[in-house]
Amino acid sequence: MKKILLLLLLAFNIILSQVTTDQVFTTSRSLSMAGSLVSNPSYAESIFFNPAGLALADSHAFLIGESDHYSLNFLNFSYFSFVLKDTEFSNMGFAIQQFGTEGTRQDDNGNNENFYLSSEIALSFAQGFSLLNDRNSSLHLGYTVNGFILKQAASAGTLGDGTNGLEKKDLYNFGIDVGLLASLRNKMQVGVFIKNINSPSMGRGSTLQYLPRKLVMGISYMPIEKLNTHFNLETLLGYKDIHFSFGFEYRINHMFVLNSGIMIKPNRFGFGFSYSPIKEVVISFGTLTHPVLPVSNSLEVGFKF
Repeated sequence: MKKILLLLLLAFNIILSQVTTDQVFTTSRSLSMAGSLVSNPSYAESIFFNPAGLALADSHAFLIGESDHYSLNFLNFSYFSFVLKDTEFSNMGFAIQQFGTEGTRQDDNGNNENFYLSSEIALSFAQGFSLLNDRNSSLHLGYTVNGFILKQAASAGTLGDGTNGLEKKDLYNFGIDVGLLASLRNKMQVGVFIKNINSPSMGRGSTLQYLPRKLVMGISYMPIEKLNTHFNLETLLGYKDIHFSFGFEYRINHMFVLNSGIMIKPNRFGFGFSYSPIKEVVISFGTLTHPVLPVSNSLEVGFKF
């Protein structure tokens, strides 16, 4: 009975966090600070959390990483993003996210082989623009266009060999995200992000599902130079539930940064760190607890050039 409940909880969490709908904890930094990034995303993270942050990029950059959701090796999530420094007033970004559920089956010779029960890919293009940037304040706007590809394997059917089962299916659609980022005197930043503003859907007929539309608002405050604090509130448009998250970053020195955060509804705790052996390279790790399931971990490497 406990195993059945665990699988049901796991399936529910996968549905809520799949790439094609809403991957809240994409990067190591997002795990370690419980998702409180909308008001202060790093350049390469902006594509995922607030594309307006792309306007702040002062160099080319890319980020590559992999997450271990709930410490389960059959849930594979990886991501890559690239920021292209374009002009003084706008920058572009590209990203790929891949989430898959891996299983085992027997081939015609009776040998076990691995295959994907489902595979989800998101291809993203983003731009960030500077509308205002003076000594005291700044205002930036951005958008992301996400192309969704969902591949579902055939079901086992009534006899376990595919008989009377559902055929494999590929689904495609696209979603549009918009973001706003404003700052005041390099002490305070406010961010707003709307996910899937165009209300995309997957499937048709009885299997039609509209992808979640999400509103995220946050504020960041830097009381001292080495400490940055973040507060987020998040809600699905059309629903009353509001999720809160709080995170902070403390720079120990020019090489080490400690991150931590908490989320309410559900209650989760995150912790992580970043290490920069040289100025152009950042290695980050983040972990996030869950009220019932095991922890999730993420490891990534970022470069600026």
